[in-house]
Amino acid sequence: MTAFTGETVNLTCVIKSHSDWSYVWYKYTTNNPPLQTSDHYTVNGDTLTIRAADKSDADQYWCRGQRDGQPDSEFSDFIKLYVK
Repeated sequence: MTAFTGETVNLTCVIKSHSDWSYVWYKYTTNNPPLQTSDHYTVNGDTLTIRAADKSDADQYWCRGQRDGQPDSEFSDFIKLYVK
């Protein structure tokens, strides 16, 4: 996916096995901490919104789906974001 500097970007988590997940998003880094909600990043359902994208946002993103009361979770495929 390609975005331009300053745009709002929406990334959608796709995990096919279930529809009743809660989602945690990650940006590829050495220790891969979950993204925290801020003025820049928000999560609403299966969608990660990046506000005012800049070149530092260019990276790979993925999500983890968890089901309440269930010990299992699943990861999505990577979404590669380019920012011009």
